[in-house]
Amino acid sequence: MEEFASMNAIQHSLGYAFRSLARTPGFTLTTLLTLAVAIGASTAIFSVVNGVLLKPLPFPDSDRLVSLTHRMQLTGAAGLPASPAIYFTYRDNNRTFESVALWVDGTATITGAGRPEQLRTLFVTHEFLDALGVRPILGRSFAEAEDQEGGESTVILSYPFWQRNYGGAEDVLGQRLVVDGTPRTVIGVLPRDFRFSRQTAELLARMQPARARAVSGPLGENGIARLKPGVTLAEASADVERMIPILLATFPLVPNFTAFWSGRLAPDLQPLKQAFVRDLDDVLRVLMGTVGLLLLIACANIANLMLVRTQARAHDLAVRTALGATRAAIARILLLESLALGLVGGALGLVLAAAALPALLGLAARDLPAVLPISIDPTVLAFTLSISLGSGAFFGVIPALKYAAPQVAAALAGAARSVGAARERQRATDGLVVAQVAIALVLLVGSGLMIRTYASLQAVDAGFEDPQHLLTVDIGVPSTIAPGLDGLIRMQRELQDRLAELGGVEAAAYASRLPLEGFAPGVSVFAEDERLGAGESPANRPYRFVSPGFFAALGTPLRAGRAFEWRDVDEQRQVAVVSEKLARAIWGGADAALGKHVRVVPNEPWREIVGVVGDVHQTSLDRPAEETVYVPQNPRLTYWIGRNASFVVRSARVGTAGFLEDVQRAVSAVDRDLALARVGTMEDAYRQNLARRSLTLALLTITATMAFALGLLGIYAVISHRLAQRTREIGVRIALGAGDGQIQRMLLGRVLLLVAVGVALGLGGAAALTRFMTSMLFGVTALDAPTFAAVTAALVGAALLAGYLPARRVTRIDPMQALRTD
Repeated sequence: MEEFASMNAIQHSLGYAFRSLARTPGFTLTTLLTLAVAIGASTAIFSVVNGVLLKPLPFPDSDRLVSLTHRMQLTGAAGLPASPAIYFTYRDNNRTFESVALWVDGTATITGAGRPEQLRTLFVTHEFLDALGVRPILGRSFAEAEDQEGGESTVILSYPFWQRNYGGAEDVLGQRLVVDGTPRTVIGVLPRDFRFSRQTAELLARMQPARARAVSGPLGENGIARLKPGVTLAEASADVERMIPILLATFPLVPNFTAFWSGRLAPDLQPLKQAFVRDLDDVLRVLMGTVGLLLLIACANIANLMLVRTQARAHDLAVRTALGATRAAIARILLLESLALGLVGGALGLVLAAAALPALLGLAARDLPAVLPISIDPTVLAFTLSISLGSGAFFGVIPALKYAAPQVAAALAGAARSVGAARERQRATDGLVVAQVAIALVLLVGSGLMIRTYASLQAVDAGFEDPQHLLTVDIGVPSTIAPGLDGLIRMQRELQDRLAELGGVEAAAYASRLPLEGFAPGVSVFAEDERLGAGESPANRPYRFVSPGFFAALGTPLRAGRAFEWRDVDEQRQVAVVSEKLARAIWGGADAALGKHVRVVPNEPWREIVGVVGDVHQTSLDRPAEETVYVPQNPRLTYWIGRNASFVVRSARVGTAGFLEDVQRAVSAVDRDLALARVGTMEDAYRQNLARRSLTLALLTITATMAFALGLLGIYAVISHRLAQRTREIGVRIALGAGDGQIQRMLLGRVLLLVAVGVALGLGGAAALTRFMTSMLFGVTALDAPTFAAVTAALVGAALLAGYLPARRVTRIDPMQALRTD
């Protein structure tokens, strides 16, 4: 019976709460909208945090998967990948791994089925799927015999490719697919939800690492391993450290990598998930913190509104108390109203988050690994429910504590004029206003620092001009189309000529790698006259193959000498062009570098420096421009030349209708089986380089703007309500001769005091919290004085304006009307 009575009381209180909220639609709608926006933003960001940081990788026992990365003890270089030599050594000699595999993320040209196309492809060794614990839904995995040279050429299809190209037909097994000019047999289809790497691949093709040709040289392949049950990461690292001497004793050292390997290779194993997440954890934690602060401001704002609304209902609550309502009953009514608002606001916020999440993922697509699925799942729903109830309890508990037991006689006599009660209410509302100002200042400082960072990055000279007019496209030339390196160079030159002949094209060229493509592999470059200490090795520097006309097409200025000419290629001249930074570092200037020599292999002929060009950021805008060496292609350097080249075409027609079709026709005229891949512009590369900062800036600016608006709204509401309470007092002052300025200064003085306290607390909080943003900043420190000063001035000015508007309005009241106010 007692439980039934309790349930009946809750139902009665809940019904009363909903009726009460319905009688104040303005307050209810304002509260719900504020909550929906704050909870929606929190839910959307948490969905990303949950998918990237909290969820495990979508593979069985994914905590046992590790990335085989390394570091150099002497140079400090970390996160270095693996190689075939490392793969064979670890596979054959380890004591802690259940399986070891190599993988490379690349592209492959598919021909023989209509128009050729280039597809994102994972090239893997036969253990790859077994290491991940993945089984094809159709067919089989790769076999060990297929890794051997001369083994059967096979391929496994992704589920989307199978559905798109074969209609999901099961007889796809055994069919032939021409990949990079080589017929391959389809042996399997991956599961529908299989994802790996940072972008989804459409094919899995086997890799053929040859033990006979493996060397201790460049580290260019990615390695993964599955730990044996019970093995820790520390134990695996110790095992790898034991095997590194075996590696160096088994596989010969490439001469031009002597300096690189002298840095003493050491293990730098990390969980496979961390290899994909990289530095996203810092960004996401900062963003999660900002929306958490936004939610606090929203709750503080609503708590102030709740106090004002509950004060207006003090007489009604006193009557209910006089009629026998207990303290618990009054508290239950107030808390149920708040919890109901929290739950409805949370439901609306969930709808907003579901609508905003696709746009958020689109904005962050380049930064979020495809292997980490992001969605609104049960964990996100539980989070939304928790913050909805928590928010309701937060902004409901203050009025519940203050008004659960109003003094009946005082209330019936007009408690609104009680000096003690008024001061108590003012302390509560003042504290909430101070908190809003402090939190808003923290968010505004964070946003200001990101704005300064973004502006600093945009001011960096990337080393090329008019990126919006530079079309970029990768074209791979399989050996079946152009056998031998001489044939490859002839075809790439013909492609360049065909593209340069297109209408409206100013220049066309190609390179082994374009600027701003992330990791910039380099080699030890020996430079004539470079002074090295005893035992010191030449620095690792980016080494690029470029065609004649490349610098003119890119818009990189020539500082001294000349650029490459086709006779340098035809006559296989030993020449080089270096960046201005390298010329300054070794020879003191561009002109002094001309006629000097560089080389990358100790027994290679010296290359004469014939030109010096402006510095180009090969890796990213937030790193210094590298000391780069450029050379023309030379068929004698067989281990440097890849069959995939990045072409750049300068034209005002870039982006216009029909231009890309013209490019495709020009390429097809050279060979109809050539396909375009990674089509874009240098402006795309520029924007992608800024993508992480752009995402952080956009979300920080949005949350900071919302916090700013909510903070000002809170100040405006509190001052307006307080002036309404003091209408009689102000009327008396005006009647006694107080001027408008005197009244406004009196009222604004209180606002300024609250804002000053909030700013002081906010500056301290910002100084402490923005240190977590250090890794995201560029060209500005976490304690940048101009940013702190500008944000403080803007917030104080806006807060005074928010207080001035109601203060100005109240000075226009009629004193006689004010004196008649109860």
